[in-house]
Amino acid sequence: MPGIRSFISNNPRLGWTVALGIFVIAVAVIAIQLKNSGPPDSIARRSEDVTLRCTETGNEWTMNRGQFERALMTYQGELTPEGMFPSKFADGRPVAILVDRSDWQETVERINAAKEAYGGQRRGTGG
Repeated sequence: MPGIRSFISNNPRLGWTVALGIFVIAVAVIAIQLKNSGPPDSIARRSEDVTLRCTETGNEWTMNRGQFERALMTYQGELTPEGMFPSKFADGRPVAILVDRSDWQETVERINAAKEAYGGQRRGTGG
């Protein structure tokens, strides 16, 4: 490696250019992460569309994340990673998942935790 060190010592502009490039990439990655790390119940996140896939037929469709998560919250019982969303391509059987598997896993875990914390309690009718 002394060859690279001496080459950069003899060409400091190249070293600074490489350092600047790495810095720009790091800033871009951080900015993207911060942009996508809003709270899961934010209006912006609930307003986005998600793509679902039927695990039986492979057909895909999009829907609003807020409507999608509301449907999962009202589903009786615990959600599973294998598929729990009713698929319009499988006669309404709960065999659909999000195309983004990591998003699906996070959503299942978050909604199951919320259901467990909620414990099936109902809000009072106020009267």
